[in-house]
Amino acid sequence: MANQIGSSLTALMVSDAKRSQQFYREMLGFDVTDWWAQRDGLQGIALKLLQASDPSDVRPNPPEKGGTRPYDVYAYVENWTALDSLYEEFRSKGAVISGEPVIYPDGGPWKEFIVQDPDGYNLAFGGIDGRKSHCFVQSHIDSVFLWVRNLDESVQLYAKFMGLEVREQDRFGHLHMFNLANGTTLILDSNGMENVPVPESAPGPVLFKVSASDLEGAYRHAQELGFQIVYGIVRYPAVSFFNIRDSDGNIITVSQNHP
Repeated sequence: MANQIGSSLTALMVSDAKRSQQFYREMLGFDVTDWWAQRDGLQGIALKLLQASDPSDVRPNPPEKGGTRPYDVYAYVENWTALDSLYEEFRSKGAVISGEPVIYPDGGPWKEFIVQDPDGYNLAFGGIDGRKSHCFVQSHIDSVFLWVRNLDESVQLYAKFMGLEVREQDRFGHLHMFNLANGTTLILDSNGMENVPVPESAPGPVLFKVSASDLEGAYRHAQELGFQIVYGIVRYPAVSFFNIRDSDGNIITVSQNHP
């Protein structure tokens, strides 16, 4: 059966929502909206900051029985290099470090530190030293580049196709960055593309795949937006998919898993 839960958010009752939004945005580098506060996508660390009707509703957790460190949110960090970088980032911005870095030898070993927000909620960041002596590349894809010729048109196209918000702060000259819910960044780049010819039509290569909850609806939507259909819907017992091409020759697979 295909995964049915894509991510989760921790809901925190806060005494001053605007103050909390500012803290998470400026001190901890979160992407903050009226709906959520997240860093590294909704599958990174994601919170829902809810305005408390009474100060007594703000209730940070105490330490567990026999423990000394309280935890309200816990985020796993891939390795100690990334963990140390986060610690230095938060400390340099003036965040309250309620728990200095500590190493637990029996946990892998496990290393963690804790940051406290304005309401006293404690956010812990920790992980094992996941570095590999023979490999300096992390085992995930953090960004996907699409080369485009008209940046403004392409930004609008992919925003409509994937239901993304177009924000001025995500534009960097010839680049536009969409921070997707799973932590991947879709980067549209028009640098030097003005005089580059569009590649001849071909069935591939596919640059990336996105999932759909309604494949037929996604197929119609892609056609309405002007994508060229490379392959119509192909159906298998476990998955169905189709391939589309944008006006710059970028080919994408859209798929839907079947239970």
